[in-house]
Amino acid sequence: MGKLLIATRNPAKLKRLHELLSDFKFELLSLDDVNIRESALEVGDKFEQIAERKVRFYSNLSKLPTISDDSGIEIDALNGWPGPLTRRIFGLNKPEATDDELVAETLRRMNEVPYDKRTCRFICVEALMIPGEAQVHIARFSTEGYLLTEPYHYRRLGFPLESLFYLPQAGKTAAELDEQGQLQNFFIHRKQAILQLAPYFKQLEQYA
Repeated sequence: MGKLLIATRNPAKLKRLHELLSDFKFELLSLDDVNIRESALEVGDKFEQIAERKVRFYSNLSKLPTISDDSGIEIDALNGWPGPLTRRIFGLNKPEATDDELVAETLRRMNEVPYDKRTCRFICVEALMIPGEAQVHIARFSTEGYLLTEPYHYRRLGFPLESLFYLPQAGKTAAELDEQGQLQNFFIHRKQAILQLAPYFKQLEQYA
């Protein structure tokens, strides 16, 4: 069985990627599994730049095929804020925002924006690097929705803005869909990005 390193320390994201990659036949490893303590510098103004920087860093350290993603929300009324650095809303040299801080700051900035102007999208960029290949394989997908004025009561740790993200086609927030086990039927940005990379996963059989 081949091996694939999932390059994230976010437990919620790690769990979700495990679920999405479960149909592929390789051993999934975490950064802790391969004893990597270093952290990639997340610098860039595009999701693709950050995802590629991270995947190159961790694949070069581990010498393993590696997948990394960069994801976040773009809010149209705020000119795309917070974008690729969703957790760095207080500045690159400041601590990452907590789940509560991220929800509170988003609601504060959107306080007087009417519903029809509250359009937004969750974006996920997945980057896959296979040792020996110069090219990093990049996949991007987005899910469109609206921001509510107050969060849904259920919230998965690590994905706070899903409690505000309303999907018109489902008539529910992403958090509500998650609570009901229906998330992957509607909230598909990460799932579709993974599927775009499916043709490359067969190459991992050589890394037993």
